Formats: sequence, structure tokens, C-alpha cells
Amino acid sequence: MNDDRTYGERVADEVASFGGSWPFIFLFLGLMACWIVLNTVIIQHVLHHKAFDAYPYIALNLVLSGLAGLQAPIIMMSQNRAAAKDEMLATRHYEETQRMDHLLSQNTQLTQQVHDLAEQIHQLTEEVRGRVCA
Repeated sequence: MNDDRTYGERVADEVASFGGSWPFIFLFLGLMACWIVLNTVIIQHVLHHKAFDAYPYIALNLVLSGLAGLQAPIIMMSQNRAAAKDEMLATRHYEETQRMDHLLSQNTQLTQQVHDLAEQIHQLTEEVRGRVCA
């Protein structure tokens, strides 16, 4: 398959593909749970009851906002590419439909001409039989 997408377009498509999948959701939930457990239990214990990012997890919220801020435009780029591709495909299908309609119309005309010629041949054959029998 010839892939004429730019590097940025390929990255956007991959991010959109992974960012809109169940594995991403489960991975994301797992990372958030690890962050919460790590900051609430482990780091707090190591730092003698001083959590690095205590509840309400301001650093986690900053990371989530940053991720959303980057992920949304990348997904939109991929969707814009998909929409342009769909529009091009629809145009191609329309042109193909128009071509098929034209061919069908030509076929109908040719069939009518064959039918008319067959009728003329039938009439001439009847005239010749009438002359021969008379």
C-alpha cells in the first residue's frame, strides 16, 4: 500500500487510533490509580507523611489537563484528514456512478437500435415471403 501521508499525519492517525481505544482507557485508569496510590501511600511514607502530590492531586490534574490539551488537537487533525479522505472517496463514487449511468444509457440506446433493426429484418422477411408465396 502506498502511504502518502506526512510524518505528522501518520503520528496524528496513530495517536487518534490509540487514544480512542479500550487499551488506552485501561492504561490511563491504571496510571491514575498508580499515581494516587504512589502519592498517597508510598511517597508519603518515605517522606515521613509529606505527600509529593497530596489530595486533591494538583500535579495529577496538571498532567491530565496537559494531556487533554495535546491529545484533542491531534485527534482533530486525524478526524479532519479522515473527513477529507471520505469527501474524496464520495466524489470518486459519485463520478463512478455517473459513468455507470452514462454507460447504462448507451447500452439502452444500443439495445433499442438492435430491437428496431430486428423488427425491420422481420418486416423485410415477411415481405420477401409474401412475394415468394404470391
